[in-house]
Amino acid sequence: MSHTRKRKLVARIWLCFTFIILTGAHYFFYRFSADPLNTFALTRGLTFGCVLWTTVLLGVVWMRHAWGRYVLITLICLAIVVFGLVALMLNNQSVDPIPGPVRMVIGGLVLYTAALVPLGASSALRRYLAPRTAGE
Repeated sequence: MSHTRKRKLVARIWLCFTFIILTGAHYFFYRFSADPLNTFALTRGLTFGCVLWTTVLLGVVWMRHAWGRYVLITLICLAIVVFGLVALMLNNQSVDPIPGPVRMVIGGLVLYTAALVPLGASSALRRYLAPRTAGE
């Protein structure tokens, strides 16, 4: 296997790993948005939007468009902030130190943060998204 093919394979493995992590986070966010103790109706729409746009942007990155990686990182960071704020507001309304719905959000936030690691730190992914030259 040539060096270029190996790098491409490693980058695609990182993308698949990121997809799996994001799917787990979306599961936690869905459970949070469907919980009867969650008083914020906007979280269902936010969850649906995150599922839709992270999937679309991962597809864009798979097709080797470098801008998709930056937009995806920005979207994940924005979702972390919004879901974190909702969790803080919901936690202030509860007598329980960490109510069940907030645990779901924390799980999703941890997985979203974990998804940022390969997107930001993977040199194989950076090389995969670099402009193609005549030799590739």
